[in-house]
Amino acid sequence: MSSKVTFAFDNNPLGVYHAGQVISGTAELTTDRPKTIRSIFITINGYGETRWQESVEKPGADDGKPTKSIETHTSTEIYYSSDKYVYGQSGGSQLELPKGKFVFPFQATIPPNAPTSFNGSHGQIKHEVTLTIDRSVRYNNIFKQCFTVILPHDLNTKRENAQPLKRIEEKSFWWGSIFGAHKPMVMDVCTSYSGYVPGQKIHFHLVLDNQSDVQCQDVKVRLFKNVTYRANSTAQEQLKTTETRIADKHCGEVVKHNKAQFHEFLVVPATTPSTLGERDPIRVSYTLRFIAKTFRLHGGGDLIVDFPLTIGTVPLLGSAEDKGPGQTASTNGSVNSYPGAPIFQEDVSDEQFESNTFKPRYPFYTFGQPGANGAANGVPAATQPSLYPKAEDTPPHPKSTPAPGPHKIPPYPTNPPASVPAAAPVTNLPPYPTNSPAPAAAPVGNFEVLGFSIPPDYQPTPSAPGAAAPSAGIGWK
Repeated sequence: MSSKVTFAFDNNPLGVYHAGQVISGTAELTTDRPKTIRSIFITINGYGETRWQESVEKPGADDGKPTKSIETHTSTEIYYSSDKYVYGQSGGSQLELPKGKFVFPFQATIPPNAPTSFNGSHGQIKHEVTLTIDRSVRYNNIFKQCFTVILPHDLNTKRENAQPLKRIEEKSFWWGSIFGAHKPMVMDVCTSYSGYVPGQKIHFHLVLDNQSDVQCQDVKVRLFKNVTYRANSTAQEQLKTTETRIADKHCGEVVKHNKAQFHEFLVVPATTPSTLGERDPIRVSYTLRFIAKTFRLHGGGDLIVDFPLTIGTVPLLGSAEDKGPGQTASTNGSVNSYPGAPIFQEDVSDEQFESNTFKPRYPFYTFGQPGANGAANGVPAATQPSLYPKAEDTPPHPKSTPAPGPHKIPPYPTNPPASVPAAAPVTNLPPYPTNSPAPAAAPVGNFEVLGFSIPPDYQPTPSAPGAAAPSAGIGWK
């Protein structure tokens, strides 16, 4: 290859930025032979796009008979874009770019409302740095590097995120009615909160009173990521919705005419935060689903309870001490404590938009791990975690200064510390992590057989959107 480019971000080896921060770094261009060019420019931009195809039926033009055709729905939105010429000028005369190595600096401010990076099956929200060699005669040489942008989602800004999820549902089966029994299967389930962050345990308390003549093969808890893609390429706005399982928990069976209680938890993996905007082209939401699995032969289907769940980037105050519903704070903990600064892990989802293989990194909190909470080690915990590092905590990247040689480009100025909102101070926080440890495996929880009763002050939680008709294709495994 005649040319190659290596991108490096200043004081940010993982390339993860907060919306509103300054992104800066260097692009190192290496050429193994001279080139005739007009200019070299660097573009920093963010954009979103959706695209999918559907088979549609339309009446024929001649005989009116329905005919099938493939229709493509698309949408594109540019959030920000900045160009900077680093060699030559736009529309300038031809220049000779000698063989060698060149280091070009780049810098731009990410808009404070820039959406979170996303890569899905029918769309993407992409932020990237592009170096373009504008060649007068031949095709341009284009080199790209993606980076992650996170729009903060503080769970403390909405009171409903701190409310528990709770509901009691029952289901009857025609199998029992054959033998003159009509007693139902009843599920009583609750969680500590309605909002969580990646790395956090969703502690739940579940009681299954199986009064029916049908055996419950397994009590399963699943976290689903729901993505709605929006397209406006036609006269009428089009929507495409997908549902992906990103976390799974198997609690065990409950035989007929028996009652069982489960105190378990489900760990939230590294995943996209819930979308805040109502009209975004790509909207992300989550559903927490509790399933009492039964044999299909018995009729009536599974007993299912769905809850809408919010995934944020800043945890609820006091949630680091959560031990389960009704036990949200320990005697030694503080209701104002946080679990410390997050690490950054790649998206757990394997979906990608067309040829985009980039996996965004999302904040992941190491709840309960040694050293995760400063207060647990005798060090006062930070009043609020910071998603991003201080510039002085990490030494400059070795490629942030030009390599010696005959082709000298002015060195990049001292990198200013990234701007951090006042609500998220970074004082006394650890430096930016270079390695992201995997979340600890969930231990086996407790199982107990007991009685069943409905609390007198019980208030049900509203169902998740589409709870009455769960998506097909989610079968027993």
